Amino acid sequence: MTTRKAKTILTTIILLMAVIETPLFYYYTYGLFTIILLIPYSLIGFVLSVILLISVIKYKTTTTAYHICGLIIGIIVGSPSAFKEKKMEYLDWKLRLNERQQIVNDIKSGRLKPNENGKYILTEKHLLPISNNSEVTVSRDKDGFVEVEFITDAGFIDHYSALVYTDRKQKIKSAFSNVVTDMDENWYTIHY
Repeated sequence: MTTRKAKTILTTIILLMAVIETPLFYYYTYGLFTIILLIPYSLIGFVLSVILLISVIKYKTTTTAYHICGLIIGIIVGSPSAFKEKKMEYLDWKLRLNERQQIVNDIKSGRLKPNENGKYILTEKHLLPISNNSEVTVSRDKDGFVEVEFITDAGFIDHYSALVYTDRKQKIKSAFSNVVTDMDENWYTIHY
């Protein structure tokens, strides 16, 4: 295999790893499992980037703009940060609001019922999960007000994140005063 072709393949792998990193870890991992997977994933990305960098420097005659730009973009986009998770959460919120609102409406109307264990399991198959474990937490108070939690990160030991729909704004504001962010009318994010 020629050096240029090898560098092109390596650049493409680095770019793909960088692009899928945030959605992969946002949707399919949580808590300790994230840390267990993030370490080797980051290490592989780092090693491949170093190999490409050495190849770009050592074999300048076969280096193209794609290799250099791919390396720079891969490093910038692929470096782990909490900032990307917040952006991913916001993007997921915006793109899937109607889907989540329909689930809330189905729960309120009784079309979506809990299983024998009292859990609401989402039976529709989604490429990207709408809530961790395809499960939503629903609570109703004596006045019939509904609160629905779509878990985004079940966390490990001391962390928890969710998108929450509630009919009672004051209840969620008082219960989670320092960890709630308003997203829309009746919709909030909780991080603690």
